[in-house]
Amino acid sequence: MNEHKVNFLDVIGKNTGKTREDEAIEKAKHPDEENAECPYNGCDGNGMIRLKNENGATYVEFCRCYEDTVLRQKLINANISLDFLNQDFSFDDGKTRTSILKPKLVEDELKIKKKNQTKQEALIEEDPNVFIKRHFSIKDETRTPGEIFKSYSEKNLELMANSKKPANLLLFGDSGNGKTSFACLIGSFFLQKNKKVYFSNTEKFLNSIYDKKVDVKEISSKYDVLILDEFFAEYHTDSKWAKTKLKEILKIRDELKLITICTSNGNPKEFSLLYGQAIMSLLKGTFFHFYLERDGDGRIEKMQNTFEEFGF
Repeated sequence: MNEHKVNFLDVIGKNTGKTREDEAIEKAKHPDEENAECPYNGCDGNGMIRLKNENGATYVEFCRCYEDTVLRQKLINANISLDFLNQDFSFDDGKTRTSILKPKLVEDELKIKKKNQTKQEALIEEDPNVFIKRHFSIKDETRTPGEIFKSYSEKNLELMANSKKPANLLLFGDSGNGKTSFACLIGSFFLQKNKKVYFSNTEKFLNSIYDKKVDVKEISSKYDVLILDEFFAEYHTDSKWAKTKLKEILKIRDELKLITICTSNGNPKEFSLLYGQAIMSLLKGTFFHFYLERDGDGRIEKMQNTFEEFGF
């Protein structure tokens, strides 16, 4: 199908029922309307480029500034920062390293170090790195995170196109190593492929369900890609309720073959202690686990550049 013959979304995200040619013709009818200057010098600011074919017939192509306008509104609707408007996976500066954790079919036995110590007590005292090695095999990736997550996104897009189940993603590690940025880049990638995407802090997402502002089944099934930031950092007065709803969200999305991406400053041992076996089974059985580490804090590095820009 010609990409210009498909319906598109208007600025509030609703289907206008018009083709892109319809919109182009409508804009072409008002050439004297004041338009912003095109940053690419490709059009007169209205987002349309009028051309003639070999037969002399006039036709319209969309300028890159028009595509930017559409993506800008999609990012706003998805609750993703406009900082990612002109960013792609090549923005990766190569300073972040990644390791992928592959769950073992049979985890190694937990070592009881003290007499009369319960398994739960031993688990609480266990070093997080020891816990990870008991439950996962670890592979250090030689590819950059940008290369990894570009490949991840493209493969998932292919799976979705063939009605196959995509893979979820859990990014964890210390603050400032790019977890949220990479998650948003993935979100932007899918927005540009006309997928529905939503980004939310996990606690705010659960609170909106608790306060009955949204229905859990509706919100869980609405988006092709759901990004839950600060996973594990959520706090709720009714922790049992929160865990039940979180499990329900993950199960609904898994059954509907929808992508869920989580970012967290926690680690698998902490996830296990907080969420318990049921949710851990979902995380290990339906998510890729990537550990991200970086020398230094990416946020502080950006702030250093800001100091220079302001001449401080």
